[in-house]
Amino acid sequence: MRQPMLPWALWLCAGLTLTACSSQPQPSGAATVRVERELVSHNLHIDAGEQRVLASPQRNIRVTEQWLHRVTEFDGRDRLTNSHESYQALPWDNQLVSMIAEDRRFALRTNHDGMLRLNLLDEQFVELDFENLRAVQLIARAGPGVVAEQTLLISRELRSVLREAVMLVHDNLEESGVEQWVYRIRRLDALGLEEESNQLENMLIVLTVGDPELQAEFLQALEGGKQP
Repeated sequence: MRQPMLPWALWLCAGLTLTACSSQPQPSGAATVRVERELVSHNLHIDAGEQRVLASPQRNIRVTEQWLHRVTEFDGRDRLTNSHESYQALPWDNQLVSMIAEDRRFALRTNHDGMLRLNLLDEQFVELDFENLRAVQLIARAGPGVVAEQTLLISRELRSVLREAVMLVHDNLEESGVEQWVYRIRRLDALGLEEESNQLENMLIVLTVGDPELQAEFLQALEGGKQP
């Protein structure tokens, strides 16, 4: 008659054992670690390449935002356990960068990688006096006291190229014929402005899509290298 009671006795003992285990105090060292972060420095860095003199109208510019923190860790009894510095550098993505030239301010913008493509032949710079342009200044600002500046000089050779290149790139295409188009493309290439030469060629191909005869004439002249 006592055997049926045995399972109940085992379950009771097991329950008491589990209750006793769960009620045991936790060790004091298991408390959450407290971490403090103190900002030591916050700045921007403009990387415009090693050469500070522009020999080409194009230059890739990289902007990086940098933080330095002092990290301090404390244990459950608020005792210091560790202290170190943490450095972080991230691309300054999709942010405005000012360019100052001849006391005029222009707005440029970085991409997701913190890069911007400076091209002095962009349309917004057309009215600059390239003959007397000696330097451009780049300014990035992330807040009060967080400013980076970089100055790029314009070489004498580039100034002379820019004067002619502006007309070759931006003069009205509709007022000139096929031979003049080809001349402008060839001349840009001769000035060392291969990127602008290719862009102008592609633009003219697109513009003549609606006139197959004109496009064929242009391509034929381009291949033959006719001069005006």
